Amino acid sequence: MISASGRKFNAFRGIPYAQPPVGDLRFRDPIPAKPWTAILLDATKEGPACIQADLTTKALAGQEDCLVLNVYTRSVGSSNNLLPVMVWIHGGGFTTGSGNAESDLYGPDYILDRDIVFVTMNYRLAAFGFLSTEDEEAPGNYGLLDQSMALRWVRDHIRNFGGDADSITIFGESAGGASVEYQVLSPHSKGLFHRAIAQSGSTRCPWAMQKSMGEYTRILAKDVNCPTSSSKELLQCLRTKDVKDIMDSKLKMGLPVGLGLYPVAFVPRVDKEREFPFLPDTPERLVANKQFNQVPFIGGLTVDEGGLFAASLATVDGLAMEEFKKDPVKNVLYALAMENKKGGLHMAQKVYDHYFSNVKTDADIITQYGELSSHIEFFKCVDDSVKALAQHNQFPVFYYEYAHRGEKSLVQILDLPKDLDFGVSHADELLLMFPSLLMPRISNPNDLKVSKMLLDLWTSFAKDGIPQSEDVVDKWLPTTHEQERYLRIEANNPKLINNSMPFQSKLAFWKTLLTTGKEEL
Repeated sequence: MISASGRKFNAFRGIPYAQPPVGDLRFRDPIPAKPWTAILLDATKEGPACIQADLTTKALAGQEDCLVLNVYTRSVGSSNNLLPVMVWIHGGGFTTGSGNAESDLYGPDYILDRDIVFVTMNYRLAAFGFLSTEDEEAPGNYGLLDQSMALRWVRDHIRNFGGDADSITIFGESAGGASVEYQVLSPHSKGLFHRAIAQSGSTRCPWAMQKSMGEYTRILAKDVNCPTSSSKELLQCLRTKDVKDIMDSKLKMGLPVGLGLYPVAFVPRVDKEREFPFLPDTPERLVANKQFNQVPFIGGLTVDEGGLFAASLATVDGLAMEEFKKDPVKNVLYALAMENKKGGLHMAQKVYDHYFSNVKTDADIITQYGELSSHIEFFKCVDDSVKALAQHNQFPVFYYEYAHRGEKSLVQILDLPKDLDFGVSHADELLLMFPSLLMPRISNPNDLKVSKMLLDLWTSFAKDGIPQSEDVVDKWLPTTHEQERYLRIEANNPKLINNSMPFQSKLAFWKTLLTTGKEEL
């Protein structure tokens, strides 16, 4: 293949890192792939995405046998000059997405302009990746264990692709950002990576952890005519069911509003029932007790995270808005992931009153839905995570705010009224990090400048833990418990700001609500 600037590199795609999680291996921990000795592995094509429902069409996509990774490198077999390795974990609400370039967002062409070995992976999603009976029969977190096994594969084999197994950086966005943080917290991944970058995602976000998954597992089992009184029988039965039946049942649980991710039924959880837990305790307690993999860390956000979710309400046909208005408090309840929690409805009403009591038009509702999504789905949880890590990590923690309004935005893929602007939305930076067949190549001068800046910062951090770019005059200093600071990333005046994030005042409502209500998201 050829990178954006014309450098040649090699792609090895669809490499199995675990055995197919099908039949009796469904809803079980991954098992390492068997070696292929007598045959040559055809690694010229991307593997299938893991089974999922397409976000826009709801059609079934991908397949169950999907545990593969892709390696992109310029220096195959060169052991003299081993390069830093960057392993990407894709987002998609633990429900959708893949590590692919041709059928997804994550092309290697921009990052392979740098001296980096780049790896992407697929991991199990939705019920197949996270279903749990909340006991030792099915503790859950299979998707996270898949990621950990992929990292183990990288550690063991990346030297053959010119990569330095002692210099591995994991990075990801949205659910991929939360996944990065889960790997930082997990004893399963100790020693498998050396630096971490979490973009727009945290383990503390309401969509990133489920405390009452057994309820959803029983709903699913009942729907496909499986017994629910015994976990063992329930799972034996579910392992015989057709993929489509399981996926259809999950879709029936969902709300039509938003990007089709609600409810976030099957996502990570504290799996104490497991003999060797992936997540032995809550993220808050693990960090406070310094029970995590201490590595240099970058975390951050876009200025208008919720724009993507506001956009999902603003479709041309107006159907999403219609659905939202039918029962807005219920929609807020699901956005908070409190639908199975005692007092959840009471809290959702308070949140609805705070954000929507003064709305007069559909445009007001769209704006306020964007604000709500930004504040509680991203700003508060990412801010809490970064601050806690800065306090308890022995290595530097760098914080950023991505403020560049690019020529293209992910929201443009949605069928939207043309006159609406959703700002610097969730996932916008991805378009400047990865080329994709879904979006045109970047050509705007400011986009090219910010793309270079982002890749400079990320790849220099991957090299030695110090993020820097010639386009950023200020030295990016870590944020600390004593002095909060963040790098504002934009085209014309990127700068280090020695202060807390500008959204702090907007989180006062949440801090009061969650303290006085003794509620926990």
